[in-house]
Amino acid sequence: MKKISPLFCFAAASSLSATPVSAQSLPEAEENGHVMETVVVIGSSVKASPATPDLSNFGTQYNIISAQDIKNQNSLDFLSTLRAVPGVIFKSQNTVGSQSGSDLYIRGRGASHPSPDITVEFDGVPRSGVLYGQTMGDGIAVGTISGMEIYKNPQPIRFGNGYSLVSVEPRRMTAEGQMANMGLSGGVYSTFSENIGAGYKKDALDLYIAQDWTSSRGNRAHSRGQQESYYFNLGVAFNPHWNVRFLGNHVEAQTLAPMPNERPNDDNGISWPQAERFDTRTTFSTLTLNNKYRRAEGYLKAYWSDTNYDMLQELDSGERYADGGRWSRQHLKLHGVRARETLRLWQGGEIVLGADLDQTRLTNTQWVYGTGAQRFWGFPGTTLFSPYLGMSQYFGKSEAFHITPSVGMRYYKHNEFSNKFASQAGLIVGYGNTDLNFNYSRGINYPSPVVLQGLFGAGGPENPEQYWKDLKAEVVDHFEIGVTHHWKKRGNITATVFHDRGKDRFRAYFGGPIPTNFNDPIGRYTIRGLELTLSLRPLENWNLFVGGTWLDVKAKGSDGIERDKMPYTPSFTFKAGTQWDITASDKLYVDMQHMRGLYQGTSARSGPGGLNFSSPDTRNKLDDITLFNLRLSHRIRQPGGRFEDVEAFLAINNLFDKPYEYMKGYPMPGITAMIGVEMKIK
Repeated sequence: MKKISPLFCFAAASSLSATPVSAQSLPEAEENGHVMETVVVIGSSVKASPATPDLSNFGTQYNIISAQDIKNQNSLDFLSTLRAVPGVIFKSQNTVGSQSGSDLYIRGRGASHPSPDITVEFDGVPRSGVLYGQTMGDGIAVGTISGMEIYKNPQPIRFGNGYSLVSVEPRRMTAEGQMANMGLSGGVYSTFSENIGAGYKKDALDLYIAQDWTSSRGNRAHSRGQQESYYFNLGVAFNPHWNVRFLGNHVEAQTLAPMPNERPNDDNGISWPQAERFDTRTTFSTLTLNNKYRRAEGYLKAYWSDTNYDMLQELDSGERYADGGRWSRQHLKLHGVRARETLRLWQGGEIVLGADLDQTRLTNTQWVYGTGAQRFWGFPGTTLFSPYLGMSQYFGKSEAFHITPSVGMRYYKHNEFSNKFASQAGLIVGYGNTDLNFNYSRGINYPSPVVLQGLFGAGGPENPEQYWKDLKAEVVDHFEIGVTHHWKKRGNITATVFHDRGKDRFRAYFGGPIPTNFNDPIGRYTIRGLELTLSLRPLENWNLFVGGTWLDVKAKGSDGIERDKMPYTPSFTFKAGTQWDITASDKLYVDMQHMRGLYQGTSARSGPGGLNFSSPDTRNKLDDITLFNLRLSHRIRQPGGRFEDVEAFLAINNLFDKPYEYMKGYPMPGITAMIGVEMKIK
């Protein structure tokens, strides 16, 4: 096996230092005369909604979700925070919580299993189920999130492995003083949410601690979900330019998966699985050295994450813990060092350089109820070192003609699989408030060692490593053209056309004859799409947004057959929302989601057809989904009192009680309601 020295990697990364270039600390903001919650604002501009994308200096787009957006949606779990972003959908079987496997999808990515198509980061480092590539949203509590950035396509100078990224910015204190916040809400299906937070900031010291608990018995038998989280974020400034920050988070969660509501037959295509239970116990921490100067800013960050993820088959044909039922535990250890520096050494110029060192230690243990049989897989540790460099140059004037060319590249040094190189190039051409952006980027998707699980343990070959030498990472080439127009203080409109072309699809081997080729030398796939978004503020007290995404897919496997459907790749999705400040104290927020041409399923990488794309048939066709949700709040202000702010609210999901499901046989809740109160204490 190829090896790379961690000491060398650490030394290379340590030569850089700084604060994440995209994070800007701002004091408490005021909107429409109201003091808003202190958060870290992510990105380069104030956003009207999560629908319309921001544009980076490298000609790439990304969407922003703020803490206020999450609050408006009354999001109770990680996946639901993403519901307003065009081109992003998720799958669920529960009122609260998420299960194993693929459950988050971005522009046709995410349905492949096992595969880390979509990367989830927390505080700039990985936080997901890296063994099988699942999002594992149960490990992130909503109360720890101050905002998110969503990258829907590869961007090598922003992130490495994977095709898309959800990057979570954690909560911390940014304004001088001390505060405490409390929230309590409850609703149908015995759904409850409770959170407590406290913060302090004075001179060189800031601290924020929080505890969160969410629970629901679910809308069906055996669909309960719960999560508890304990969190702190401590910062110490040495001087105006340098500070250090230590973050820690411990989360425990449990989600139950119900049985389908009907037995399968030849017409509905429903499998007859066991009811399952998913237990997550994860501890996560980062230590970051930040700096910020007039011409340079960046960070040096070390991280450590330890997760036990249990999957238990609780029922087999209606019998609890029957013979043949299984219990599987994934033990995931992630640690590494990341560094990034942004230099602005001359007028209009920007240089971004950095390096990521990510290491994993993965095991999987399986027990069989009744027989007591056990299998253990101890996978080889992986080390991925990926330095990167990008440059952009702004010419012209913002109120007149301007142009920004850019280029970037990242090198991938992997200790187990073949090394790769990815590049990106961008161009922004604009006049006044209108910008046209062009972007090319290459995405690299490395397999986890689990793809060769069948080669390890009893019955496997003596030297499984010999089968890895020719296994390559997948590659996708992304092309994009977009146009954006801004109306000062009133909104913006964006149109984006994109084209993804993928190759070298890798296969997962879990048993049977060992294949001679683990990458598909023939198959190709393309995803083409159009996305239109609009954010407007027609009046000072009224905001609205809309976004539509059209997708067209073509996939050819090693069998030479071309198909035009992929799981959870809807032909059309539509997102919309509005916020109306009825009075100085009363607010109404309404949003909706519509999905058409949606098929269930998973693009399996294992089995005899593991290199082929199995096109979903009519038995896997889901009914169109249209959902409306609202939140009505009333704020009680108490100037001079102990309570700085008290807000009571009513939240209703699926307002028109429409039946829908993300998987056949697993109906989601009808109309649901929650009432609650949130307060700030001086």
